Amino acid sequence: MQLCSTFDKCGGCSKLNIPYNDQLKIKEKYIFELFNQFQIAPKNYYPIIPSPIVYGYRNKMEYSFGNEYKDGPIVLGLRGKKKKFDVYPAIDCKLADEDFNKIVYETNEYFRKKQVPYRNYKNHSGFLRNLSVRKGFNTKEILLNLVTSTDEQYNKEVEEWKENILKLKLEGKIVSIIQSKTESKANVVKADEMKILYGKDYFYEKIFDLTFKVGPFSFFQTNTKGAEVLYKTALSYAYESDIAYDLYCGTGTISILLAQKTKKVYAIEIVKEAVEAAKENAKLNKVNNVEFINKDVKDFVKSQEYEKPDYIVVDPPRAGLHPNLIKFIKDQKFDKIIYISCNPKTLASNLKELSEIYEVSAFHLVDMFPHTDHVESVVLMTRNSFSAF
Repeated sequence: MQLCSTFDKCGGCSKLNIPYNDQLKIKEKYIFELFNQFQIAPKNYYPIIPSPIVYGYRNKMEYSFGNEYKDGPIVLGLRGKKKKFDVYPAIDCKLADEDFNKIVYETNEYFRKKQVPYRNYKNHSGFLRNLSVRKGFNTKEILLNLVTSTDEQYNKEVEEWKENILKLKLEGKIVSIIQSKTESKANVVKADEMKILYGKDYFYEKIFDLTFKVGPFSFFQTNTKGAEVLYKTALSYAYESDIAYDLYCGTGTISILLAQKTKKVYAIEIVKEAVEAAKENAKLNKVNNVEFINKDVKDFVKSQEYEKPDYIVVDPPRAGLHPNLIKFIKDQKFDKIIYISCNPKTLASNLKELSEIYEVSAFHLVDMFPHTDHVESVVLMTRNSFSAF
């Protein structure tokens, strides 16, 4: 595979120049060196599972408008890893779907020709901020979210851009084009005001035989086929039971899958929008044995308002498990915990904290992010035979 034109500038894929099998070995080596530092010895380790798709696997990309050098022409692309205000072209990105590259090229050419100014985050002037592109890997539906300032003087150009994009010959089908407006001083993809330019404000994606509604700001795993491997691996340790908790449930993907094996699932998530999306997704798939609760996990586990689960699934953010949850897990002495982690450092730290009660009975690595340093982990924790009831 030929390197992209901006390799080693944007930093999005630091290992693109390394053969994929060697990348997997590097990730394994790093994880086990980390585990050795924390004196964690899994009883059963299964070889790292490669991503089913190695190139063009990302179903979401967030691009920035800017320039590659001072006073240079407008560029829609990816920000530099060293020079954070520089933006590098992304028309041949190897991680992105080919439809994304076509959309980025057309968008860049159009706004450059029209001389529409990009956002300058030093003096907070300019109109164009970001373009977020999402695509259902299994459904082929595409959502575009153009993020701009609130300035109304470029309405004509935005409308014309939309019409040009809809004429593109793509493998997928555009079902949604949105304009998100904000005057935020930070370079973040957000919306203080949202306008639907075409279609609707969501698209559908499928995981296994389930359908999920995904909005412009919904969390959804960025590698769909990799997510199927991840969830299949994690849920292989779920079992027929009465009650299970899904802590940090996001938009409910795991909860809905878990509901197929469990009579009642309590799913906890602090982000209100994610909980609303999760409820919609459960309804969409005719799943009625999940109760989604909009609450911070650290507060939920202290409240003890709900039935005690037979086991729990945790999929925390990069910061790992909150101390309240660590205490809860220690106090409850569950027979089984399924821990999905996106951050090996906090995972190792959490496992060390829990090691007086639990052991790592099974450990998997799932590569969701080829050509990067990132890797997902699936851990089955079981109660030590010597831990007191």
